[in-house]
Amino acid sequence: MAELSYCARQVRDFDNDRFLATLFADEAVREDMFALYAFNLELAKIRETVSEPMIGRMRLQFWRDAVPGLISGEPPSHAVAEPLSVCVRRAGIPAEELNALIDARETDMDDIPPRDLSALEDYAEKTSSSVMTLALRVLGEEPGRYRDLLRAAGIGTALVGLVRAIPYQASTGRVTLPADLCQKAGLDPSQPHQWPRNPDVSSITGPLMMAAERHVRAAEQAGKGIGRRALPAFLPLSLAALYLKDLRKHDGDPGRHAARPLGVKRQLTVFWRSLQGRV
Repeated sequence: MAELSYCARQVRDFDNDRFLATLFADEAVREDMFALYAFNLELAKIRETVSEPMIGRMRLQFWRDAVPGLISGEPPSHAVAEPLSVCVRRAGIPAEELNALIDARETDMDDIPPRDLSALEDYAEKTSSSVMTLALRVLGEEPGRYRDLLRAAGIGTALVGLVRAIPYQASTGRVTLPADLCQKAGLDPSQPHQWPRNPDVSSITGPLMMAAERHVRAAEQAGKGIGRRALPAFLPLSLAALYLKDLRKHDGDPGRHAARPLGVKRQLTVFWRSLQGRV
């Protein structure tokens, strides 16, 4: 078995759902998919890896400044930027779509949680749905054909991911849960380090899971008849549906969900959906 590239290793280790999904893409575009997802990881991890928001903004600016070089084939010397440039040129990804994804991460630097579920859904569309849009381009598909599916799948996947991440976020002291739901639960989203050791987050996870389920179901409906070439961009949705079912089994408690990893069920779910040709 060939050694994995740097980008593939990053995605395997830090975004394993997308790694599994990419394995079902055509081999000719697989490395480009890994480069795209590694780029998304670079953006997503900025705020949690810097000590000051200003440093994070400087890193975002690095990527903004890199976009013209990515398009022209003259990227900066960087382990992700170089393969990303190959991906961008091969797929014909426009500069404005790259910049839009970078700009969407600007709000991460503010350390201000979304005010409500609507604001969170808007952020999820600008980030998660946008990554799926770019993935479709890499796969040779026109995103305009999948507008409703992109919105629902991106938001549904992101909301499930956020619920699962609650224990981790609380431990890091930076929570991106809707402020109004936190306040109803008697928790201050700006002071998670002061939360009880095992806070009752059911009044937060309940509405988030209801919204996630609504978007997942809408995506499944919109994805009927999807072409097999486009499918890998949306396969992470099948895992979001699996996680949502398991969270329901554990009464929406992300701690209990995390304590019993799904293991091989993840691989089997993606494999089965790929065989069926549906999201």
